[in-house]
Amino acid sequence: MLDEAERRYRAGEILRLIAGDLGVSRQRLAERLRDRGVRLRGEQPSPEQVLEMCRRYEQGESLARVGAKVGFNASTVRTYLLRAGVALRDPHGRER
Repeated sequence: MLDEAERRYRAGEILRLIAGDLGVSRQRLAERLRDRGVRLRGEQPSPEQVLEMCRRYEQGESLARVGAKVGFNASTVRTYLLRAGVALRDPHGRER
């Protein structure tokens, strides 16, 4: 059941519909998918993930590469780096 739910979610279906088909609550399904290591769309990074973003970026990785490693897009990484006070580089790797 969870394999099918995970497959459907990764294919783009929303939790509410999948949960309804399976006869469970959306919250319960979300919890089970998280337990399986599935990052849910729209979730914010944890404090540990933000620290990982900062560490990787400060070691020279690009926003896109950091995002790919941590599981978020480059725009989200940029937002959280700025919130953490990290100085961003220009597209050529130089500090601004």
